Amino acid sequence: MSRASAGMAASLLTSFQTVCSVLETENDLLKAGRLREVVDMLPAKQREMDALERILVVSRADSLSADRLHGLKTSEIEEVAGRFGALVRANRTLLKNAIDAQNILIRLIVVDATQDAGVGYGASGQYMSNPGAQAALTLRSDV
Repeated sequence: MSRASAGMAASLLTSFQTVCSVLETENDLLKAGRLREVVDMLPAKQREMDALERILVVSRADSLSADRLHGLKTSEIEEVAGRFGALVRANRTLLKNAIDAQNILIRLIVVDATQDAGVGYGASGQYMSNPGAQAALTLRSDV
């Protein structure tokens, strides 16, 4: 392996490891339901993903010779790339679950609350429907 290929492989390995560390942290936060912290770490995640992409683009452009390409395919890089793939799949699932949970919460607060606001007991003590109240946004006390 040439010195340039060894340097490229080391950079690629380090970048993959850094991105994997960021994804593991984000996945742990998503599992714990700490969405504010997930949002706060998005700039760091984007920065590391951009760095990895730059290295991959350079390695693709520089890999015109088969020797250079072979030099980048080490067992360590293949292992960390597999770990990266697993973390990305888990991250996608966790993010989808978090989005789904937020959508359910919004539906409970907004949609169901406005439907429930239109019926109840009136001033006379009789059960009645108030169609005008359904246009207003109210919060349910049981949410």
